[in-house]
Amino acid sequence: MTKTKVTVTWIKELIRNGDTSPFYNTKEWGALSERKRRLEHYECERCRVRGIYKQGRIVHHKKYLRLYPELALDINNLECLCDDCHNDEHHKQTQLNEERW
Repeated sequence: MTKTKVTVTWIKELIRNGDTSPFYNTKEWGALSERKRRLEHYECERCRVRGIYKQGRIVHHKKYLRLYPELALDINNLECLCDDCHNDEHHKQTQLNEERW
């Protein structure tokens, strides 16, 4: 495997091709995501705000990578989440009310 320099241009190309997994497999992302987990003591930030302490295994882009590739490696755009909070973020379902069925 050849070493690819992580650049905004490269990330935009991955987004256009519909596969950002090469970015998430880079040494740069691995080091940054581990740093974020350590900073948050491996706890879910959203649960912690509610007084619940759960393991935060996933590092999530608050401003989505596909919309803000320039923030891909900005630690201030990252949050440490548990599996449940991460799934809630990415699988939000439209709530039905009494007028919809």
